[in-house]
Amino acid sequence: MTIDPSGFRKDTKQLFKQFTMTTPTTEKQPAPFIVVEDGETKKVNTVDELLKMKNGTEVLQTWPGKVRSDIFYFKVKDLKDHIKKGG
Repeated sequence: MTIDPSGFRKDTKQLFKQFTMTTPTTEKQPAPFIVVEDGETKKVNTVDELLKMKNGTEVLQTWPGKVRSDIFYFKVKDLKDHIKKGG
C-alpha cells in the first residue's frame, strides 16, 4: 500500500517550521502522524518515532486551522532534510 499524494498539500516548509517539527521531540503531537511503512499503515505520535523510520516512509499530517484543516503529505526524508538544514 502507498499513499496517492494527489489532493494533499506538499508545501511542507511552513508546516515543518511553525507547527510540529522544528526539532526532534518525544512529546506527543496534537494530531498523530499517519504513516505507511513497508505496506503497513501505522499511527505515530512523536517526531522522535518518525525520525527512526526509513527515509521512504510516507507520512500524512493534519494541520488544524481556524476555518479548515489541511492534510500534508511528505516522506520521512523530507523531515530529516529540514532538520539537517537547521529547521
